[in-house]
Amino acid sequence: MYVDQLRNTWKKTLAIIVGVALTTALVTSGLANWRAIPERFVYNLIISFCVGSLFWFTGPLLSSYTERLRPASRWAIRIAAAAITMNVGVMFGLAVLGGIGVLPWTLYETILKDSVVPSTVFGVLCFVGFTMYDSLKYRAQYETAQARLSSLESRLHPHFLFNTLNSIMALIPEDPARAERVTEKLATLLRYSLDATTRSTVRLEQELKVATDYLEIEKTRFGERLRYSIDVPETLLQAEVPPFCLQTLVENSVKYGGGEIRVSVQNGNGRLLLRVWDSGNGFPVKPELPAGHGLHNLKDRLDALWGSKAAVEFPREESGTTVQISLPVPPR
Repeated sequence: MYVDQLRNTWKKTLAIIVGVALTTALVTSGLANWRAIPERFVYNLIISFCVGSLFWFTGPLLSSYTERLRPASRWAIRIAAAAITMNVGVMFGLAVLGGIGVLPWTLYETILKDSVVPSTVFGVLCFVGFTMYDSLKYRAQYETAQARLSSLESRLHPHFLFNTLNSIMALIPEDPARAERVTEKLATLLRYSLDATTRSTVRLEQELKVATDYLEIEKTRFGERLRYSIDVPETLLQAEVPPFCLQTLVENSVKYGGGEIRVSVQNGNGRLLLRVWDSGNGFPVKPELPAGHGLHNLKDRLDALWGSKAAVEFPREESGTTVQISLPVPPR
């Protein structure tokens, strides 16, 4: 997790380092002394790089450590850490300038002492400003994603329920007792559906039960024409997945595939792979899913939750059709 955060933020950190160095060079040089801007930019870039690198390395660790603290304690520790990090970075930066002969070592201690107050103020202001900006940006992104997800789920749940009701209606004339048992299963699924609307993810164990119940409901219609198997390691049952993701794949196989369905889940090098194979004729290499199609809605939900980090994939098989969900969610 720590390495991933460093990998994801290095470009942003580098942009801030360059921006701060350029701004400082422009402010300290002024228009009258514009010829000194390139030289001062290089010197300030060295100091900014030392400061920015420290923030880049320590930021994720500090955020992780203080995340569970109360707001007052969290902000106090982070602000103090920002002030310390800023001054330590400046100390290293000035030492580098001294090492390359730009800054006389006789003035190193004096300049370092004189820079403590402005460095502290500047570091705290920058930290608070960037933190508030990120919070507002992520909040806006979160609210947009939640609104989009709620819209998609409002279309998904009726689609699922109507198909299940159709299954029960088809069963009533043939076997009322079995229809009653299926209705009980539907009541369980309805309860799950209502609970799932308040969460963007659920445990795989819960999702697996919903998919199994759906297959049992459909099996009452098709009898021996529908066969299914489920292969899910017990160690993955606590992983978090979007609600109705497996059920959507299973429903697609029942509706468009053949008479045999195989559900499997595996850990694929740190990614959660949910696969449903059926004995149908399959999709083209790059299927175009129309709007409103269950898999199209599922893809949109994954995009709202994880963006490009999650995907609906169509691995090629020697026979049959496989639809796979790839999630960046490590098993718990």
